Amino acid sequence: MKLTPIKVKGKSAHKKTWKPPEKPAAQASKKRQSKKRQRDEDGDDIPQPLQRRFKSSKPAAAIEELPTEILERIITMSRNLNFLRSSLRIGYRFSSRSFMSELLVAAFEPTWEMWLGYPKSDAILRCTRERVRFNNRMLEAVNYPLLKPESVPGDPDFQSSVLACTWVNTAVILEAQQKWYRKNGGPGDLPRHLDSPIPPSVRPSLGNVDDVDLLFQRDWDEFKASCGIILSVEIKGLSPSIVQPTTLSWRPRYMELHPLIKIPERLITGPFDWEVAKTTFWLVRGGVTTKLDQAWSWELAKRGFDIIITLSDKELMVTLLLLWAELECFRNWPPFLWKSVLEEAVAQLDYAYHDDDRNFWRALSLLRRR
Repeated sequence: MKLTPIKVKGKSAHKKTWKPPEKPAAQASKKRQSKKRQRDEDGDDIPQPLQRRFKSSKPAAAIEELPTEILERIITMSRNLNFLRSSLRIGYRFSSRSFMSELLVAAFEPTWEMWLGYPKSDAILRCTRERVRFNNRMLEAVNYPLLKPESVPGDPDFQSSVLACTWVNTAVILEAQQKWYRKNGGPGDLPRHLDSPIPPSVRPSLGNVDDVDLLFQRDWDEFKASCGIILSVEIKGLSPSIVQPTTLSWRPRYMELHPLIKIPERLITGPFDWEVAKTTFWLVRGGVTTKLDQAWSWELAKRGFDIIITLSDKELMVTLLLLWAELECFRNWPPFLWKSVLEEAVAQLDYAYHDDDRNFWRALSLLRRR
């Protein structure tokens, strides 16, 4: 049992030596180190509970305290995605997958209201013929007004800004399309814009498929099969007229986006995987065209090309290069650059031991003729 201390007048405890106050960051660092040291001593391998995604000591601004429904309306009406990057609180509130699909619906809904569920071939029902002069001769040309970019509804700038987001992939896109399809109760209203409306008995329902994901997967498998022919068939014995339309081409079938959108740069510069290939295929399948003012510089395309030809998956290499050909990524390549690529292809043929390698380099030489 300890004795009761008695305070004696005139005597005081030993004064502690003065130390400069530590900074808050140093104190927090010491606390983290002590906690980690204690976990190591206890041998506890169980991960600690995740902390909040962000901590802000600043008080919330007035606009940050608005209801989520009002903020979502502001984002879709302003069509400015920089608003999402203006605050950590706002970015955190709109990081859910449901909002991502709703944002895609808001961007592409005007185009889907007319075209979703109908192939581009249905626009042939409405065409005009006009006389044009070519090489001092008058020829009759067929004009399809519904396929002109100015006739396609939708804001290409808004759609481009949404597609440029890093979280955009085929899973989120197809989820948004399926959500709109169910809300709309069927495909778009293209027959209303045709001179000869499609009878209700033959109105397509996403190609007689009500599942958007299933229809896309069917087209994707068909395109991959056409790419696989290049690696399995001896292309050297085929004439260019046979190779180009059958094995080196898959024409766009739908108009699911505005044709004048800007293709995201990450699809050109990489890194590349099968998800990037599927997203690029969705753009090609949806009818995107390369704008004249967005023609890729050959330096940018060459940087992505150098990454593609070093991939170990030959099927992925062929798929990406064919999609690039559809997007006209090789349009601005100077002749000397193509010459060096073809010379490399010829050199690789001499050292290729596998049939897939030889067929790949032969297919690469055929891309120059497209």
